Amino acid sequence: MIEYEDYGTATWRYWQKIRNDVGARGSYRDRPPVAVRARVVFERDGEVWLDGTATRLGFDGAIFVELHDRRLQTVGAWLPPVDVWWPGK
Repeated sequence: MIEYEDYGTATWRYWQKIRNDVGARGSYRDRPPVAVRARVVFERDGEVWLDGTATRLGFDGAIFVELHDRRLQTVGAWLPPVDVWWPGK
């Protein structure tokens, strides 16, 4: 029997740490939110690409991406710019 994970609803049983999260930092919002694809490296599932919304830019260049995935215990993650893609980049 094949079972497929449904990552739509958050629950502590599925939470995983993000290995490429660069941590909270000072930021500013100088542009409207933009739809992006983000490379996220989970502690157990490894590398995945997720659709999200970039909403903030850190003073050091890190990008805050809002992500909706059952494996996250937060609303998003601060990711390095090389891990965030959007059309025209």
